[in-house]
This record gives sequence, C-alpha cells and structure tokens, in this order.
Amino acid sequence: MKRVCVLLMSMLAAPASAQDTPRDLRDMVGARAGQAEAELQRRGYRSAGGQRGDDRSYTYWWNADRRQCVTIATMNGRYDSITLSPAPDCRQRAAMPAERRDRDVRRSGMAAPYDLSQRCRSEAASRWDRRPSEITVNAPIRQRTGSLTQGWFENGTRTQFFTCRFDEDDRFLGVN
Repeated sequence: MKRVCVLLMSMLAAPASAQDTPRDLRDMVGARAGQAEAELQRRGYRSAGGQRGDDRSYTYWWNADRRQCVTIATMNGRYDSITLSPAPDCRQRAAMPAERRDRDVRRSGMAAPYDLSQRCRSEAASRWDRRPSEITVNAPIRQRTGSLTQGWFENGTRTQFFTCRFDEDDRFLGVN
C-alpha cells in the first residue's frame, strides 16, 4: 500500500509539460532551434522578440490566425519547452474577457460562442454515440455565411475530427 501511495504521489508531482504545449507544436519540443524557426514560420508563427535567462533563452512567437502566443525556452541549442503565453507577451492586445464578449454578442442578437460550442458538442455526441464529456470543441469561427466549430474525440486508437456548421442566424446546419 505504501508503494502505491509513493507511486501516485510521484505521478502527481510530475510536470505536465506535454499538456501545456499546444497540440500543433508538441512535435517541436527537442528540435534544434536554428532549424525549427523555419518550421514555426511555415505553421503561421511570427517572432515577437525574446530575452536571455541564466541557463536558457526565451523567444515569443505569435500566430495571428489562432490569436495564440507561445513562449519557447531554448537550452543547449534545442527547444526545451513550448508553452502558451498571454497575448501581451507577444506584443498583442489581450483578448476581451469571455463573459464580456459573450454579453456583447447576446446584445447583438447572435448566439454566444459558448452556446454554439455546447450545441456542437451535444450534436457530435449524439451522432457518434459518445458522452459529451468525451468530446472536445473549439470556440466557433465567425464567417460571412455563418459559423463553424471544430472538435475531436478519441475513437479507439485514432482521433476523430469533425466540424459543426451554423447559418448566419446561428441555427445548427449539421456536423461532419
């Protein structure tokens, strides 16, 4: 029993670096810094400055399409870690707080982003016979002709991706 407790404690104390690293950049942890910069740019990231620490350097990268800032710690010429950072670290304005943004959207007569995401989760769960808690969805993307929300769930040994579509009045159109 004592060994089990020690094992559980050591697992809980382990760093969650893979979970902190954005999904689209996980494969770059450990990459050679000089060679990896071109790949970051290919993936839509732009350098936003950096600074030198005691034993590593930190660079900030901004992806305008995702509105995402990441900090890359480089040690011994390799990417040691890649973590999400607040937009101001990349010299960008901070995002509007979600509750204020949702309140402003509701005043405009449109559905709140949270509502669209929850509807998408529910529809996907029904279509693929999953519990809603097994489904992950992103925030909706507004377009001229409506909105779309992308999501995924684990399906055996592979990941199933899907897209929910809504019309310009936020009525659900379908999931595929």
